[in-house]
Amino acid sequence: MNEMPRGYCNCGPFRVDIVPKGLLKPLVLKLLSERPMHGFELMEQIFEKTNGMWRPGPAAIYPTLEWLEANGYIKSDETEKRSEKTRRQYSITKKGTEALEDYEKSAQEIKKRMQEFGTIYGRI
Repeated sequence: MNEMPRGYCNCGPFRVDIVPKGLLKPLVLKLLSERPMHGFELMEQIFEKTNGMWRPGPAAIYPTLEWLEANGYIKSDETEKRSEKTRRQYSITKKGTEALEDYEKSAQEIKKRMQEFGTIYGRI
């Protein structure tokens, strides 16, 4: 049996995303709404909160953090200098909090529709 990468399920001949595309940005905002964190800590928290199903790597997390900061959803502060790199700690802004609230309302509607689909699929 072929091993599927984390974040996917081996559902017969189909490769099904367990982690929906587009989830990283709101998940980062959600975690930062709890407390400020560094990028590596965010990766570890996502791994922990998803029970090991998903661990986004640096190639996913850092461009996401850059995008969120460039668009005003988060801000960063330099916390320490490590060799040639500066360690940054990220925190959510008011705009980010508002966006997260909007996302959470939408997510509830999506969850409701997915449950309805599951019910319908079960009857087919």
